[in-house]
Amino acid sequence: MNESPAVVRALDGDFAVVEVAAASSACGRCQERDACATSVLDFGAPPRRYSIRNTVGARPGDEVLVTVADGGVFKAALLSYLMPVAAALVGGAAGSTLWGGDLASAIGVGSGLAAGFVLLRFWNGRIAVGREPLLAMKLKRQVISFVKEDKE
Repeated sequence: MNESPAVVRALDGDFAVVEVAAASSACGRCQERDACATSVLDFGAPPRRYSIRNTVGARPGDEVLVTVADGGVFKAALLSYLMPVAAALVGGAAGSTLWGGDLASAIGVGSGLAAGFVLLRFWNGRIAVGREPLLAMKLKRQVISFVKEDKE
């Protein structure tokens, strides 16, 4: 599990709007920011906000940890890129086979690409309900230590 600290900024029904500082890095090695390529990309970037289902009862101002399952981002990115491209290739092959010519192939590629995006949108809306969420959160634990003072 990859974790990033965040702060709950607002509540919206069953969801909490959390703000993750832009300086956080996915690898967790922020102490080495001078040698990190993401520091160049994050320079001056505003904090990122995400809407996450509030399963822990967090309130505005609470510090939480936003967690991403191992491989979750990779799977989502692979599906998001692969499905439209595969549909475009199938559409191009179908256009070329059925009608022949470059124009039919181009129309098939465009139609396949559009169909891939529609299919991806449909898949995300229907299947995501039963899946584990990509982002989840948990409350940060605070350790309070009580030290007995010596009386002299």
